[in-house]
Amino acid sequence: MRRRFRTLIGLAGLAAALVTVTALWLAGGRPPAYGELAAVTRWREDPTQVGTVLERVRLTSRSGRRVECVLRRPMGPSSRRGGTAILLLGGIGTGRRAATVVDSRHDVVILACDYPWADPSRLPLWRLVPRLPAIRGEVLATPQALALAASFLVAQPEVDPRRLTAIGASLGVPFVAAWAAADLRVAAVALVYGGGNFGVLFEANLRRKIGAGWLRDLAARGAAALLRDLDPERTVGRIAPRPLLLIGSSDDERVPRASVEALARAAHGPTRSLRFGGRHMLPNDTALLRAITDSTYVWLARVVAPLSPYVPSRHLR
Repeated sequence: MRRRFRTLIGLAGLAAALVTVTALWLAGGRPPAYGELAAVTRWREDPTQVGTVLERVRLTSRSGRRVECVLRRPMGPSSRRGGTAILLLGGIGTGRRAATVVDSRHDVVILACDYPWADPSRLPLWRLVPRLPAIRGEVLATPQALALAASFLVAQPEVDPRRLTAIGASLGVPFVAAWAAADLRVAAVALVYGGGNFGVLFEANLRRKIGAGWLRDLAARGAAALLRDLDPERTVGRIAPRPLLLIGSSDDERVPRASVEALARAAHGPTRSLRFGGRHMLPNDTALLRAITDSTYVWLARVVAPLSPYVPSRHLR
């Protein structure tokens, strides 16, 4: 009996040691430094919206880091420097589509960026595991990429640098919140279909992949600890006193209500919340996307007015 007890104690100690070593190894992934904007490459693309100009933009920092974005601006002369600019980050691979979701009648300049790292979920396990520390570093450095993009955006001739707006949608919410909290150039922030408390958020999204509850909870807690600096529950409060808009759904299957409420509780200052019905926003749900973008535009017209004469007042009453 004593031998069995000592064996169990030894196994528990070994497991604890393995967990500790693994955690330290994963935490070793440090975010790379981007530095200032050094070079810009631009080329014109065919616009999908009448009355707009669309450009693919490649931004390169002094350290050689690159960020790929799509710039959408109203067609016509850019003689006056008084327009509002939106820096937008949505889901992975949605850069161009996100830039053209906003109605072309909204007279704003939009820069929608792709993530500066490849989607790690597509890697086979044997390639994913050795790269986990590096992936963590790349993910943690994403707010630096947004700061680089902001430097390009506020330098555009038609943009008033005092009217820079940040919008994070879905996966983009944590990164935009972390960047905007630290970058005082941002005048207003909208967070769309996101939540706080990474532990709750990760656990909900791992249910389809990890059946065992204890293992899923362990994985969620571990991931939350490794990415805690990006948790909107920790960053969103530092956006105040700048205006903040929170948009989401009470029926969102990807962002549980507890996560939505955690984000709302962490927000301070002038905050407006808006809830739509239905499930999580999808790129092909054009009606919902139009309602979201119109409502966001109305809010922007109030907090960084004036914008354009077109204000769809049927939203956000």
